[in-house]
Amino acid sequence: MRSFRKVPLLAVISLAALFTVGVGAASAHGGPGQGPGARGISISPLVTQSAKELDVTRAELKEAIVDSAISSVDQALEDEDIEADEGDELKAEAGDNLRVAYRLSRTRTVAANLGISTAKLNSAFRTARKTLLLAKIDRAVANGDLTEEEAAALKEKLADAKLPGYKAAGCGSGLGRGLSGDRGVGR
Repeated sequence: MRSFRKVPLLAVISLAALFTVGVGAASAHGGPGQGPGARGISISPLVTQSAKELDVTRAELKEAIVDSAISSVDQALEDEDIEADEGDELKAEAGDNLRVAYRLSRTRTVAANLGISTAKLNSAFRTARKTLLLAKIDRAVANGDLTEEEAAALKEKLADAKLPGYKAAGCGSGLGRGLSGDRGVGR
């Protein structure tokens, strides 16, 4: 029975190791939807917690993200990097799917849409990531998957980790391969 408890423990330890080694490399291998750079933290709770950190509603932050995504698609259309039908599809998908909108959005336009600096947006997302990861560690202790000592060691590593802000380093607008076909337009 103990071997089954090791799987969540290894996952949490691996998560902490990812932050210690470097989030940019970890997110580069995360595939679509892993743009936050923190495996195991989905976009919806990240946006909810970040909205709290920014003292805005979740709806306001979501709208800023979706508007940024649509602006990115509009720019790609204007630059003739994508076809009109691709643009329409991406805009509709961004409006319906927060993960897609987040991936297509840009830090500076989300911040501008909220009327704040990119530094403030990045700081709020860093704090939100840390809050969510600490809660995940606490849940693992409560579930008996981690000891208090293991949790303390993970929390210490997390305290020293350089977490990404709004997006992990190297994450473009997401208009490249995988979301819009074979074009690499997420520069």
